[in-house]
Amino acid sequence: MSIFDRFATGLETLGKRANQALDEGKLRVELVRVRRRMDNAARDLGYITYRQAKGTPAAPDAVEALTRRIAEAEAAAARIEADIASLKQKQEPGVQAAPEGGNGPAATGAASPSTPGESPPGA
Repeated sequence: MSIFDRFATGLETLGKRANQALDEGKLRVELVRVRRRMDNAARDLGYITYRQAKGTPAAPDAVEALTRRIAEAEAAAARIEADIASLKQKQEPGVQAAPEGGNGPAATGAASPSTPGESPPGA
């Protein structure tokens, strides 16, 4: 295999990884939006519950509508999480996904400490 072929293969692999990362990023942004909608509905439901405890009557359909909105958001979040998991499974061997929180050594590029007697990665 010539150096040009290896270079072309490397670029193709890099492009695939970049597209996968972009797709996962889009899904994660959508997941944040869905969770925010769910949190807002839960907050509103809490306010209604508080007002009812204080003796203020709630609109008849408000609790049901908010409960339905939370359930729909939970279902959408589950679908998005499944899509993210599916994308991670499709990744090529040797490609590590970022941790859920995105703040571990793999996400920051920091090397993990090696134990005594082990050689550092890449050595």
